[in-house]
Amino acid sequence: MTREPIQFAHITDEKGQGTTTNEVGKFSIDYFVESNNIEFSHLAYRKKNIKKNNLSKKDTIWLSPYIISLEEVFVRGETAKDIIIKAIKSIPQNIISNPFNLYGFYRESVQEDGKGAMLTEVSFMTYNEGDNNPQGYQAEIIQGRRTENHTKLNLDAVGGIATIVRNADMVRSKSRMFDIDNLSDYTFKYVGEIESRENPILIIGFSPSNDNIYNNNMGKIYIERETMAIVQIETQKDPEKIKAIVASSLEGKKSKKPVFILIEAKATIKYRKVHDKYFLSFVEVDNVRNGILGQESYRYSSNAKYILTLVEHISPKKLSTNYDVEEGFNKQVIAIPKLEGWNENNTMFFSEEERKILKDIRDLRN
Repeated sequence: MTREPIQFAHITDEKGQGTTTNEVGKFSIDYFVESNNIEFSHLAYRKKNIKKNNLSKKDTIWLSPYIISLEEVFVRGETAKDIIIKAIKSIPQNIISNPFNLYGFYRESVQEDGKGAMLTEVSFMTYNEGDNNPQGYQAEIIQGRRTENHTKLNLDAVGGIATIVRNADMVRSKSRMFDIDNLSDYTFKYVGEIESRENPILIIGFSPSNDNIYNNNMGKIYIERETMAIVQIETQKDPEKIKAIVASSLEGKKSKKPVFILIEAKATIKYRKVHDKYFLSFVEVDNVRNGILGQESYRYSSNAKYILTLVEHISPKKLSTNYDVEEGFNKQVIAIPKLEGWNENNTMFFSEEERKILKDIRDLRN
């Protein structure tokens, strides 16, 4: 055992309700007050099931790691691209085709020059029609809270939960690396395997195959060998191509409004099995931007996390997004100016960085 904290491990009960650990492996047992059994799982570790009554708040749960082989070999005589094609063709059997709701929790934070400037939390539900759905996900904010926006250039949280689920669920939409008609835009490489007798995971690397600056995603894809289900994606944008896009978009332009220039962008996307189908279960997106207005310049780091808590596919509720995506989703959330009563949320504990952000914002109020 490594004895290192396991970040973003899935924790689910017998009803399929769940959450994830935070960056240092912590979670709230109070979230599972009505549960009998709890399962702990992570891509690189053996699953563990524990009776909820056998757990206390100060317990440490140990998971046994799988061996991760990082050798480049041929898998059953197939190339990495062959594996990707097989995974894409297996998508229909691995995802649900009927309408469904996802319930979850979303947290977004912003730092300005290393200091906390804004934080928003919402619980939400989404709706997806299933197959042949041109709209993708619709999202409804159930309840939420936010701090005031303390960014000097008024950087807003545009898009929010509706945007993040639409963009992140590349498997369901068969977009980017999973668009079978555009696979020539990428170079695929077998980079390793998580060796498990129960469920081996193939690791496929991908990168742009051409100089097109808008073709800029690179990273790794994790695929179950047995089901060919895509269970995790790690992706980031090529920083050199981002620079080229920014230079092209700003050339010859002057603005009296703030300009936000993307510097870095990366994401981790996970799927978990619920009712024998795979659903988008976790997304973390990190962006770094420079904000410029005249002689003013600030560096903004934003972090957004989505976690799936429950799937409803028997009697899903149809809905439409209940906020203006273009206006900034946090405007639909009640602001708590003095942050009274802003305690830890049991659905997903704060990371140390998020605690610091909230402290920084409190200090601004004093």
